[in-house]
Amino acid sequence: MSHTWTLADVAKHWDSCDNYDASNALIDSYLRRFTDSALLFAMPSNANVLDIDCRTGNGTVFFSRKYPDASFTCLASAQSFVQAARKRLQEEVIAANAAQFTALPLSLPDAHFDVILSYETLEHMPEPEIFTQELARVLKPNGTLVLTTPNVLWEPVHWLSAKLHLDHGEGPHRMIPRKEILRAFANAKLRVLREKTCVLIPAGPHWLLSLGKALETLFPEWLLRILALRRTFICTKHG
Repeated sequence: MSHTWTLADVAKHWDSCDNYDASNALIDSYLRRFTDSALLFAMPSNANVLDIDCRTGNGTVFFSRKYPDASFTCLASAQSFVQAARKRLQEEVIAANAAQFTALPLSLPDAHFDVILSYETLEHMPEPEIFTQELARVLKPNGTLVLTTPNVLWEPVHWLSAKLHLDHGEGPHRMIPRKEILRAFANAKLRVLREKTCVLIPAGPHWLLSLGKALETLFPEWLLRILALRRTFICTKHG
């Protein structure tokens, strides 16, 4: 299902945000996209990794520390992100290339990456199913796709947060129902190995965050799939 916005519209929104990292530093759930998903998979030795949409490079920095022998390719939707990612990667002495992607299909070869990281990006794609097919195309057989995306239930919270200028806003997007995501995976011949839905309290004082994390350990997965903020999928490509 395609939508009226374009990747250029997405880039325009992100280019207008001059406080992306500063805003996310105040939100506990931002870093959790990396730390929570890291518990669900392992990269092979000398992994060739694609980070899309890499934003300012925080995911690549996080995983390069965890897997120092991995090599990273960073693709960002906005030119401002490319510049910020290059600066961050240089500061961290990470030899990763960062470039902008402005259209699909991606200018990448088939079956090229061992691991693909896609954090909170699917919902910004004008054609999410085509984006999913592209991720499958450039992933090696039996490779690993790590994809996170928000729960549709949280759309009003994101809308209110943007209206109150509590964060950078989401710009052009559509949060995608779980059934639609699973159907896109199946059509792209991606098999879900693990699925976890988490984050009940995305931000707040330490005691409130601790309460949210405690509840996450008590609630069954079926209930978290209804209530929690972030869906995380670990997929593999049929060999």
